[in-house]
Amino acid sequence: MSTLEHHPRLTALLGGPLGWHTLVHEAEVGSTNDVALTAVRDGTPPGLVVVADHQTAGRGRLGRPWDDASAGGDVRSLTATAVVPLPDANASLTPFAVGLSVADALRRAGASPVLKWPNDVLLPGSGDAPAKVAGILVERHAVPSGEVLLVGTGIDLDWRGVSREGEASRWTSVAESTGKDVDRGDVLADLLRGLAVWLRSVSSDPLRLLIAYRDACATIGADVRVTFPDGEVLAG
Repeated sequence: MSTLEHHPRLTALLGGPLGWHTLVHEAEVGSTNDVALTAVRDGTPPGLVVVADHQTAGRGRLGRPWDDASAGGDVRSLTATAVVPLPDANASLTPFAVGLSVADALRRAGASPVLKWPNDVLLPGSGDAPAKVAGILVERHAVPSGEVLLVGTGIDLDWRGVSREGEASRWTSVAESTGKDVDRGDVLADLLRGLAVWLRSVSSDPLRLLIAYRDACATIGADVRVTFPDGEVLAG
């Protein structure tokens, strides 16, 4: 396994002005959000980043399972959780900042992402409509040091040749969209840089954040179906 803890761009970020201090890279975990939560409950401060090659219990919004297609030794996705302090204001806008950060990182990898409210990132797929390439899960927790947010992301990096069933049959990957290999460490470094910038806007400049999100959002002006946690569906 090539450990991301020694990736030069990630090493340069740790301990720097952006606030990231520790990167933990595991071969397999249940969920990177769960690993990060255990660490902060044990006293690790915000600024921790947890990455796994494979998740056995990855999850998305409403507890839906998330498949990283990395079983069997081939690392196909980037599954990561970054721990950040609860913003002073407008915490509910955090998923918008995360979506913009993921989109920025994918653009640097040569892709052309758009955002799907509330927590998906899409790329041009093989069909007429864009296909899901990434999902976001932001969780709020009270820990001994105060309240924190667990910013979880799952990005399909290279699913070329991967057989897909069910929900995953409608997904794509960065390599499929760009036609070239993807460096997982570079994508993570660009994601962390983007998070450091966009998360500041949550409290300090929410209007800038909302304008940027609207410009990148593919669902504004489109027919959508919204499924609420209680099962209610709203279409319009």
